[in-house]
Amino acid sequence: MRSKWIIAFAVFAAVGAAAPALSADDCKLYQLGAVDMTETKDAALVIPVSIEGTPTTMAIDTGSPLTAIDPDAATSLHLITKRIMQGMMFTSTGQSFTYMATLHTFDIGQMHAEGVKILVWPSKLWNDPKIAGTAGADLLRNYDVDLDIDAKKFKLFSQDHCPGKVVYWPNSAVAVVPIHVVNSGHIIVPVVLDGHPLDALLDTGASVSILSLETAEGTFGLHPNTPDLTASGQFNGSVPVYRHTFKSLQLEGISIPNPTLFVWDDQTKYGMQQHPDTGSRLSDVTEENGRAELTLGMRELRHLHIYIAYKEQKMYITSAAPPAASSSAPAPTPAGGPTSSKQGP
Repeated sequence: MRSKWIIAFAVFAAVGAAAPALSADDCKLYQLGAVDMTETKDAALVIPVSIEGTPTTMAIDTGSPLTAIDPDAATSLHLITKRIMQGMMFTSTGQSFTYMATLHTFDIGQMHAEGVKILVWPSKLWNDPKIAGTAGADLLRNYDVDLDIDAKKFKLFSQDHCPGKVVYWPNSAVAVVPIHVVNSGHIIVPVVLDGHPLDALLDTGASVSILSLETAEGTFGLHPNTPDLTASGQFNGSVPVYRHTFKSLQLEGISIPNPTLFVWDDQTKYGMQQHPDTGSRLSDVTEENGRAELTLGMRELRHLHIYIAYKEQKMYITSAAPPAASSSAPAPTPAGGPTSSKQGP
């Protein structure tokens, strides 16, 4: 069963200290928040947050349309929850969401929000009990999102800046990748895999990259039960999983050599959740929103510095730890203190 989204919730639409009106001579970035990231054994990118004044963590998941909290975390944090109409929204396994939680206070670094409403996941969300929830696209798309994955730094910037003037870090080469942000908030990026152009879903919640079986067969001539694909077990005891090592994966000039991709049939046909070690908890890349042939996960992303300009519909990528060089944008400027928002009931 495909995930269904009939209603959506504004999550953490924080309004920072207002950036000044931009002129041709003033293209500074305004940094709203910055925290260190950690990476779990399942390759989840985790940041520290504060919920109701209690320090905890959330995973950054560009592949999840909505921000959600684990039901055990909601209970331990004594969150106020409210029943919602069942049958309105589902997980990719067909589980219906039943509760929504209201956060009196929610903080990421120096950013502060009040009265935030997020979904309570109907079952265990992460294997790691220290992860309270998932920060999804509904939160992230309100900002420019800076992921320095190798250095484990997560930053949020104001979207009010001159187009293209965002690469503030030293670099030797920048790939400027056009992106398509679909209705669900998913980011679709063009890639080239062994010379074949494909549409890929950028998914920081997936530990590995995944190619659809349909594309493996139709585009690359790779077929199950042949030496082309190596068997790698099954999901839910019924869906065969394979893997194959390709020669190269390219994103507008950034080349990733010898990527090993997992291959399986379209999961939405089976109404199955992606494996906890390999995929996001939520998915809504349907015919209406666009079909991704490839899910680009952390195995291929982990050595990149990625700046996602949602409003600009561009992604700026450099290889990790580049040599010192002058950057193409001024150094970011703090936006002048804590930011806040209040979302009504």
